[in-house]
Amino acid sequence: AGNAATEFNGIPFKVDTTAPSITSVTVSWGTTLNGTEINSDGTVTVVTSEVENGQTVTVTLNGKSYNGTVAGDSTEVTVGASDLQGLTDGSSYYLVANVSDAAGNAATEFNGIPFKVDTTAPSITSVTASWGASLNGTHINSDGIVTVVTSGAENGQTVTVTLNGKAYNGTVAGDS
Repeated sequence: AGNAATEFNGIPFKVDTTAPSITSVTVSWGTTLNGTEINSDGTVTVVTSEVENGQTVTVTLNGKSYNGTVAGDSTEVTVGASDLQGLTDGSSYYLVANVSDAAGNAATEFNGIPFKVDTTAPSITSVTASWGASLNGTHINSDGIVTVVTSGAENGQTVTVTLNGKAYNGTVAGDS
């Protein structure tokens, strides 16, 4: 009949083609997860850019995913102690983090944060003093040397020997 329909003014929408980013990921245990840290929940902090509040960040470790919610361009994700205890001593692992903005633009996957699990405590296998079992009149007038042999202590670690209430420090080099 030629009657015109009322004009439909359309559906408003926004064009958003800018991908967000993950600017940093840090873990509470640093580059080595040790025997003390493995018994507590760990925290993974993910800092984002151009991600709206309320978006979900997914952190993956050892095949398991953990989620956090972005607030103010960051989130903290908890990795339970039981999951950390499931990691193998002496092995290295990587964390992966993913996030998308509200428009569905995915950030480039953050595939980093390598860390090693080291839950084996070092040991001292022997301690010897240059003066032997007795400190005599000759020895007392010279500097003495205490040799500490270790097992499982990395080069560069500090060894402390205490004698008569005074601490003396040395540095591990080749397990001694």
